[in-house]
Amino acid sequence: MESVSKSVEARADRLATASQEALYQDPFWAARYGLERAQRFGDEDARFHVRYLVQSLDEHLPSVLEGYARWLRTLLVSRGMCSRHLDRHFAALAAALEAEGWGPGSEPHDYVGAARQALRYQEGPARLLEEEAPELARAATARLTLYIIPEDQPRLEEELQLQLSYVADALAAGKPDLLGDHVRWYAGFWPRRGFGLLAFPSVLGMLKSVLGSRHPEARTLLSEAGVSWEETRS
Repeated sequence: MESVSKSVEARADRLATASQEALYQDPFWAARYGLERAQRFGDEDARFHVRYLVQSLDEHLPSVLEGYARWLRTLLVSRGMCSRHLDRHFAALAAALEAEGWGPGSEPHDYVGAARQALRYQEGPARLLEEEAPELARAATARLTLYIIPEDQPRLEEELQLQLSYVADALAAGKPDLLGDHVRWYAGFWPRRGFGLLAFPSVLGMLKSVLGSRHPEARTLLSEAGVSWEETRS
C-alpha cells in the first residue's frame, strides 16, 4: 500500500496549482511585485510548501513543516508580506488537500494545520495583538460603517486583520521600519481596495483608536508609521 507521503507527492503539481488559484485575484500581488514575478515566485513557494509537507509526512514529524513555516515567514516579511499572507496560502493548501480526500483528521491536513499554528506568536505584544486581531478588526469596522456599504463589511474586517498582521510582524521582529515601509507603499495602493470614500489615514487612525491601552507598543508603532492625507494624494 502506498504511503501517505508518496500519495501526496504524486499529486504535488495539482495541489500546488490548486492552492494558488485564488491568489492572483487580489490586486496586491501584481501591484507590489509585478504579475509575472508574483506568479513565478508564488508557484515556487506553493511547490516548496508541498515538498516540505511530503518530507514532514515521510519522517512523521510535523515539526519539519512547522520549522519551514517559521523560516519562510521571516523571509517573506522582509520582502513586504505579512504572516497572514502565508497563513492564507497554507489555508488554501489545506483546502486543496481536502478536495483530494485528505480532510480534517488526516495526516496531511493536520500537518498543514500545525504549520499554520506555528505561525502564531508565542510571547510579547505580538502574541496579544494577534490573539485579539479579529475582535479589534470587528470593532474598527463597526466604527467605519458610515464610509462603506454593508456588503463591504466582511471585506473590510479582513483588510484590517491584514494590517494588524503587519503590525504584529514588526513588533515581533523589533523592526519598526518594516511597518513604515509597508504603510508608505500601501497608501498609494489603497484606492485599489475599492472602499470608496474611506481613506487609508482614517483606517490607520481607527486601528490606533481601538487598540486602546491594551496595546501601547502597537499604537506607538502605528503612530510612527502613519501617513498624512497629502501622502495619499501624491
